[in-house]
Amino acid sequence: MAAPLPAIPPGQGHGPGLQTIQQHRVPSPPSKISTGSISRSTYRPGQRLIGKREREQQAKQQMLRAKQPDLSHMDTARYRNTYFHTLCVEMLKDGFHRSFSELFALIKRQKAEREAAGPDSLIWNLTLLEDEYEKLDKLKQYLTEAEAALRLSNMEAVYTAQHKLAEYFKAIEDYWLSDHFYTLCLDTSLQIKGDGRRKEAEANCNMGLGYEHNRVYDKAAEHFETFYKLCSRNKSWRTTDGGSLHAMSCDHLMRLYTTMAENFQKAEKKDLQQAIQYLLKAFEMAKESGDTAKEGVSSYKLGLAYKDIGDPETALMYHEGYMEICKQLGDQEGMGKSCEAIAAAYESQGKAEDAIRYLEMFVEVAEKSKQEKALGRASACLGTIYNIQGQYLKAAEYFGKAYNIARSTGDNLGTSETRVHYGIASAHRILLNYTDCVEKPSKKRLEALILYKNGRGEQFAEPVKDSPPPKVEEKKEEKKEEEKKEEKSENKEEEKTEENEKKD
Repeated sequence: MAAPLPAIPPGQGHGPGLQTIQQHRVPSPPSKISTGSISRSTYRPGQRLIGKREREQQAKQQMLRAKQPDLSHMDTARYRNTYFHTLCVEMLKDGFHRSFSELFALIKRQKAEREAAGPDSLIWNLTLLEDEYEKLDKLKQYLTEAEAALRLSNMEAVYTAQHKLAEYFKAIEDYWLSDHFYTLCLDTSLQIKGDGRRKEAEANCNMGLGYEHNRVYDKAAEHFETFYKLCSRNKSWRTTDGGSLHAMSCDHLMRLYTTMAENFQKAEKKDLQQAIQYLLKAFEMAKESGDTAKEGVSSYKLGLAYKDIGDPETALMYHEGYMEICKQLGDQEGMGKSCEAIAAAYESQGKAEDAIRYLEMFVEVAEKSKQEKALGRASACLGTIYNIQGQYLKAAEYFGKAYNIARSTGDNLGTSETRVHYGIASAHRILLNYTDCVEKPSKKRLEALILYKNGRGEQFAEPVKDSPPPKVEEKKEEKKEEEKKEEKSENKEEEKTEENEKKD
C-alpha cells in the first residue's frame, strides 16, 4: 500500500505569491527491448552498429599508432614550421646566437637586393637562400663551428670554417655567398698572429680572384699586389702541391695586367700608351716568376703593342727575344708567330727583302710542323708583299697556295679573302702583256687577244713576241729565187708559143 502524501503547509502552493513545491522523481523501469547478443552495458540508444571489417581496420590503426614513437614539441614544430624557422630555433636553443644573427642578416640582405633589383632582373627568379636546405645545413654547420672557435679565441679555426664555406659556395658557383665569406676570411686573417701573415696573403689572393671574376680589375690589382708583397718577403711559402706562392702571385699579376692592357687596346677610346705600361708590368712579372714560356708570350704581346704605336724598332727587339725563347723551348708554333711578327715590323720600316726572308722562314717552319693554318697565313703574307713589289707571278703562286689551304681546312672567310687576292694578283700578272698587245697590235698579238677573249686562258702569262724580220742576205736569196722562178715561167711560155706555131 502506497504511503500517504504529506499535507501542503499553509502559505505554500502554485498560486500567485506562493512558493513552488519541490517534487521527487521516481526512476523509470528498464526498457524491455531485446538487444540480442549486445550487452546492456555497451549499448547506447541511437549508436551505429560497427561491423567486423571496421573493427579489424580500427585494430590495425591502433597497432600502427602504437608502433610510432611519441612526438615531442620540437618534432611537431618541424612539421608545422618552415625548414629555415626550425633551423634557426635549433641554433638559438643550442646557444649560437651569433650564428643565428649572421644567417638572418644574409637572408635579409638577399631579399633587400632582390627587391632593389626589381622583377625584371635576373636575380628575381633565383631561389631564395631560405628555401635551399642543403646550403642552410652547410651554413649552420660551419657558422656554429666558427662561433665555438671564436669563444675560445682560436682565430685560425674561425678562418678555417669561413674558408670552407667560401670554397663550398665557389664550387657550386654561388659567387655572391663565396665573395661574402672570402671577405670575412680577410677580416679574420688580420687577427691571426704567429703565422707570418700567411693567412692574410691567402685571403688577399682569394679576394683578388673574386674581384677578377666580377671584372672589377682595379680592386683585384690592389689585393694581388698585397699578395705579391707578402709572398716576396716569404719566398719559402709553398702550396699543398709544392708550388711557390711567390711564383703564383707573379702569375696572377701577369695575367691581370695583360687583361687590363687588352681592355685599353679594345676600348672605344684606345689608350695604347697605358696599355704598354701594363704590358711592361706583365713582362716583368713573367720574368720574375721564372716561367720562360710565359715570358716569351709577354714579350710577343709587348712587341705587337709597340708596332701599333709606330715603334717597329722596339717591336723587333721584343719579337727577336720571343724567337730566341721559342728556339730554346723547341716551340715551332711560336717560331712561326715570331717570324710573322718580325716580317710585319720590317715591312712597316720599308725593308721588303728582310720581310720576305722571315716570311719564307715562316713558310718553312709551318711546313715542317704541319701547321696548315699558319702556312696559309704565311703564304698570304708573302703574296701581299710580292704583289706590292710588282712580282705578280710569285704573288699569284703564293695566293693560290693560301687559297687551296683555306679550302682544304674549311675556312670559309679565308677562302673568300684569298680567292679575291689570287684573282687580283693573276689580273696584275697579265695586265702588262695584255696592254702591250692592245697598244702595239700585230698579227700574232691580235690572234692572242682573240684567243683570250674566247677562252680566258694563259695567253698573256708571258709577253707575246712577234716573229723576227728577215735578214738582208735572206732577202737577196729570196729575190734571186723569185727571179729564177720568173725566168723559168717565161721560158715555159716561150716554148709553148713555139710549139703552137709549129703545129700551125
